[in-house]
Amino acid sequence: MKVHRRRFLACVLGPAGALAALAPATSAAADPGLTVPKRKLNRALHCQPQVRKARAEPVLLLTGTGGSGTETWSLGPNFQETLLRGGHSSCYLNFTHFTTGDIQTAAEYVVNGIRVLRRRARRKIAVYGISQGGLVPRWALTFWPHLRRHVTDVVAVAGAQHGTTGAAQAAFLDAACRPTAGCPPAVWQQAAGSHLLKALNARADETPGRTAWTTVRTLTDDVVQPQLGPYPTSSLFGARNLLIQRVCPGRTTSHIAAVYDSVSFAALIDAVTHRGGARPSRFAKDVCAHPYGTGLDPAKTKPLIDASLPVILSRVVQVPRTKLEPPVRRYARIRR
Repeated sequence: MKVHRRRFLACVLGPAGALAALAPATSAAADPGLTVPKRKLNRALHCQPQVRKARAEPVLLLTGTGGSGTETWSLGPNFQETLLRGGHSSCYLNFTHFTTGDIQTAAEYVVNGIRVLRRRARRKIAVYGISQGGLVPRWALTFWPHLRRHVTDVVAVAGAQHGTTGAAQAAFLDAACRPTAGCPPAVWQQAAGSHLLKALNARADETPGRTAWTTVRTLTDDVVQPQLGPYPTSSLFGARNLLIQRVCPGRTTSHIAAVYDSVSFAALIDAVTHRGGARPSRFAKDVCAHPYGTGLDPAKTKPLIDASLPVILSRVVQVPRTKLEPPVRRYARIRR
């Protein structure tokens, strides 16, 4: 794996960048400060009352670009209530501008969310995210290393860990950016080759700390690609990398549907109930017999999925946009 990673980094960053990436990360004396006011950070966090003194690992739920935490986790199939019936309370975040702003700012909401949930629960927590929600916890745990002792598991579904390319990227950029002569910051930042992703992926460790990392991806992702080949964009070195079609051959699961997929849900439950990342060998034998996670109502889940992409596209042309990608903040800049 080390050799494969070296070759991959050399292709992406060039020889000099690859050598810098494989060097040990510089340890900071303190985590970066937060620029978003604490009151604003707290208002964005919505927790079930059961997180207080939780008896089992609680979960911080993170939505993707163009979505809100309320509609993704609380409405529709009511993901939160399904988790709670299985013994796991949760919190979710509502990011500003429907999760389309600067990912570096979104990371501050995640940092605060982890701290608050850990304090209320009085135990370590897990993180479960879709798309950008699978990428931003990695940014947070990379640059706020003191958080790592609080997070036992991260399960990242369809995350743009190394950026999206090809037809999927072109179609989304065409819909989200060209009609408005600019892109929302998070759209710039999740494109392959973005400054943000170069800064993140130049670090030697893609799965920082003792946190157990699991990724889930789908071959039929209509937004984030590539998902096949030696370096799938949603996979991470050091993680348990699960492909939905490898668990359930022939399944067709879109980008948005992946977060409710029975394989993704089983991965979350397995991760929070065992040490280490999720293992498909421990999943229920009927995991492929139903399209969505156990307990999620198909009659409510499918309409939400079908309506999501048009709603997201309508939002990203109305939110604040920029002509250029936001600069990488000082604490994350690559030192050469």
